[in-house]
Amino acid sequence: MVNFNITKSCFIVPFCLWAFLPLNGQSFDPETGIKTYLAKKYLSFSVGAGSGNFDLSAESAFSNPENPKERLWTAEVSDVSTNLHMPQLSIKFGGWKGWQGLEMELSYVGQKIPSQIVYYDSHGQIYIPPTDGYPDGYYYNVEPQDSVDLDDGFLHFNLFSIGVTGYANILLSQAIKPYFGFGFSFGLNNIQSEYPGPGSFAAKNVMAEYGYNIQDAEELNTTDFGVGFHIPFGIKFLFNENLFFNPEFRYSQSFLSFGSSDAYLKERDRGTLQSFQASIGLGVILK
Repeated sequence: MVNFNITKSCFIVPFCLWAFLPLNGQSFDPETGIKTYLAKKYLSFSVGAGSGNFDLSAESAFSNPENPKERLWTAEVSDVSTNLHMPQLSIKFGGWKGWQGLEMELSYVGQKIPSQIVYYDSHGQIYIPPTDGYPDGYYYNVEPQDSVDLDDGFLHFNLFSIGVTGYANILLSQAIKPYFGFGFSFGLNNIQSEYPGPGSFAAKNVMAEYGYNIQDAEELNTTDFGVGFHIPFGIKFLFNENLFFNPEFRYSQSFLSFGSSDAYLKERDRGTLQSFQASIGLGVILK
């Protein structure tokens, strides 16, 4: 369970930072004849869609009995395609002054791995748990898999994050403000699967030959902290002094680390979830 104080801080910190933002309007000083920029803040809501890919690196939680310095098995798989299973939702608190901008964001992104064929680069030995035919269990040498069929929804990713983005405005006009930026995020990553672990999944057919059904093990459902970064490109179209329309394109990476499976199949997993997203937002400029 996540500590209450940590969770509470995730919401308090953005509001505190936002309150002190030196945020863009522009006015004319009649005494000096110089244009000055007024600080303004905004609140916006956006919804988006996108796709991406996932790279996984997994290893057994146990050492090789013949060489304790090595893991019992390792497995890697790259460029597994992903898509959204829920719309991307974001609430943004921010502002800009002149060409400078700062934004805090609370967001949710739900992605899944759809049905596809992938290649697992796996090495070592996998331990087949005891069955009626092999009451003491059995060690089986695993090799790279030519092809592995992944079911639709093989992994579900539910990412809840808080992020901070600094961006630069391109002062095109008073009503049209393109921008680009760079930001970091921190949050909770929930990962679910009807299988116990994404690494051991590659050996499910081998296990079945020895009388063990991998789906008899506990299903994966884990929540862990994670970090990431994002690079947004967008435009703010100002309808008037109070409202703006905000299309945005974003490239992001989330770095995941979690434990999966149980008992003999326990494994340690690390992965990078890379996404390309497009969103539409509506913002309110606060007085």
